[in-house]
Amino acid sequence: MGQHDLIVLTFRGALRGREQRPGYLPSDMLWGALYSADVRLQGAPLPTGNPYRVSSAFPFVGGDWLLPKPRVSAEEPEPAGRGSSLKKKAKGLNYVRLADFLTLARGQRLTDLDAALAAQRRALLPVGGAPLTLSDQALERALRPTKRTPDALARERYGAGVAELSGTEKLHLVRQARGRSVTGQTERQRNSQDRVTAATETFMTAGLAQPRVAFLLETTSPEQRTRLMAALRLLADSGLGGLRTQGSGQFEFELRPVPAELGRRLRSEGPQILLGLTRPSPEEARAIDEAEGSRYGLIRRDGFLDGTGQERQDVWMLTEGSLVPGPLAGTLTDVAPPNFSHPVWRSGLALSVGVSA
Repeated sequence: MGQHDLIVLTFRGALRGREQRPGYLPSDMLWGALYSADVRLQGAPLPTGNPYRVSSAFPFVGGDWLLPKPRVSAEEPEPAGRGSSLKKKAKGLNYVRLADFLTLARGQRLTDLDAALAAQRRALLPVGGAPLTLSDQALERALRPTKRTPDALARERYGAGVAELSGTEKLHLVRQARGRSVTGQTERQRNSQDRVTAATETFMTAGLAQPRVAFLLETTSPEQRTRLMAALRLLADSGLGGLRTQGSGQFEFELRPVPAELGRRLRSEGPQILLGLTRPSPEEARAIDEAEGSRYGLIRRDGFLDGTGQERQDVWMLTEGSLVPGPLAGTLTDVAPPNFSHPVWRSGLALSVGVSA
C-alpha cells in the first residue's frame, strides 16, 4: 500500500470524446493518459511490475469528494406507503458523500435522501476555470419573478445556503429557477476545406462542460510520485479527451488531503467497494463469483489508438461501486492490435474502499 493523493481537476473548457458523462472520468482513461504523458517526458515508460493505481474521477464540491453509489441492496424494508416514491428518488442518485456511501455500503437506507440528491445536483453543475461573480443584490433581482428567496431556493436545489455557493453556482441557480438547462452540453462549429476545390463544409462537434472532479492516485515510491506529478502538469496543458490540439480538455489541478476516514478504509481488509474500473485476475474472478455477497456491474471497454484507425482489443471490466469479498489486485492488459509495435496497456488495477469498520 503506497501513498494516496486526492487530485482535484477544474476544466478550462469543454471536454470532448466518446461517452461523456457529467462528473465522471473513467480510471482506465486517466491511467493511460498519465502513462502516455510520462513517456513523452521521460522517453521511457515506468516499470509495470509495481504500478501506480488511480480511481475514476467523481464530482468534488464544497470540499467533499462524492463517491459512486454502492451496488448493495438495502436490508431494511421500505416505509409503508412511501416505497415507490423513495425508489424513484433513489434511482436518480449516482454519487454520495462519504458518510452516505458507508451507510449504503452497510445495506442501510439514507435518512435524508432529499439532502443527498441536492448535494449531487450541486456537484454536477458545470464549472469553468475562470471565476465568476454575482452580487447578492443581482441574485435577488434575478430571482424576484420566482417569488422565492435566494437562500430558500439554494437550500432546496443544492442543499447549501447562498453564502456557500460560488459565483458560477449562483448563475446556475438563476438559470434553473427560470427553467433553463445547465447540463453542460456544448457545440462548437468547425470548418473543413477541400484542398483541390477549396469547397468548405461546416459541421458541429459536441462537448461537455464538466463540473469539478477529483480522483485518487496511489503511488508506490517517492520517485514514482515525482514522475507522475510532472506528467500531470503536462496533461493539464495538453488536455484530456478529443480535439486536444485545439485546446479542448485543458484543466487546472490541485492536491487535497485524503479525508482521514477514507484513508483508513483504503487500507482495510474485508468486503470492498470498487472506486475504479477493475479487471480481476482469473483467480480473483472465481472468488468473486463464489462469494455469496458479491454485487457487481460489467462494462465492455474498447476504442481506437490515438492518431490511427486501428481498434484496441476490447475487454470486460467490473464497474465502480461493485461490492467484492476482499481487496483485489486487478490486472494490466495489453490491448494492442495484432502485430502492433509496442504494448498498449489498459489498466484494470483495483482501488477500493473497505466496508467494515
